Amino acid sequence: MRHHLERAVELNPDDATALTLLGIWYQELQELSWYTRKLASTFLGEVPETSYEQALYYFLEAERVAPRGWNRNLYLIAKVYFGMDDMKNTRKYLELVLSLPIVIEDDKEVELLAEALYKKMGILL
Repeated sequence: MRHHLERAVELNPDDATALTLLGIWYQELQELSWYTRKLASTFLGEVPETSYEQALYYFLEAERVAPRGWNRNLYLIAKVYFGMDDMKNTRKYLELVLSLPIVIEDDKEVELLAEALYKKMGILL
């Protein structure tokens, strides 16, 4: 999957959707538990090592090419910063998500996820 997403970005570096999906790919692999990673390696071969920094790069690129284009991307940026223990930027992006209007169904789900992450940080809304 990564190869196809990287090819899509190569063909159109301003494709915010492909950039976000590539960020999700890196983030999801980064967040695999040790057990899940070992299990996947047994059946699928070696699972690539990834980092939050790689995921963040693609999420920020998506935001650069399409500012405020997708609330979920902003939430994913906050979630990566949270995983990196960067609470200042986590809060910045959560506040941005929560300040945006709800336009599509996904925006409501993202708002709930952002509120839950805020609570996980110990911040009351």
